[in-house]
Amino acid sequence: MSRRAISWLAAIGILFAPVVWAAEEEAEHHGGGFEIGPLLFATINLAIFLWVLARFVLPPVRNWVAERRARVVRALEEAAAAKAEALKLRGEWEQRLAEFAKMVEDMRVQARRDAELERDRILEAARKTAETIRRDAERAAAYEIRRTQQQLRAELVRQAVHLAEETTRAQWSAADQQRFVAEFLKQVQQ
Repeated sequence: MSRRAISWLAAIGILFAPVVWAAEEEAEHHGGGFEIGPLLFATINLAIFLWVLARFVLPPVRNWVAERRARVVRALEEAAAAKAEALKLRGEWEQRLAEFAKMVEDMRVQARRDAELERDRILEAARKTAETIRRDAERAAAYEIRRTQQQLRAELVRQAVHLAEETTRAQWSAADQQRFVAEFLKQVQQ
């Protein structure tokens, strides 16, 4: 006999002994004899029931319980792996977020620096343009002054010549003019 069968028989014996003692006590208490037939029939029925249960019901239940346990274990392992992956991703995203915040701050600092450089460049260009405009204005003013001076001189010369002509015409006679022309011609001929 196998160890399993022996284990079953021992279990049935252990279960059966109290039932027999209880039946004997009941029979003595009622004053009748102990009948073993119904007890034997009930015991055989119980043994058949336990055998059917062990043979046909317990293996599928055991398989279902084992499969269920395996599914639960697998689900727990998958959940643990998913949790670990989620924690890893969370760490990566937190790191990226920190890097992004630093990058934004760096960009802000660089933008300020660039804006200051651009402002300085624009101010320098404006200063140069203003200096160029001032120099051009000074040159234009100096040119205008020189031109105006030349025009004034030319006008003064014309006025002086005109006055000199009028004065000379008024003071010179025809004889003075002839004498002047004659002297001029002498000088030219020499």
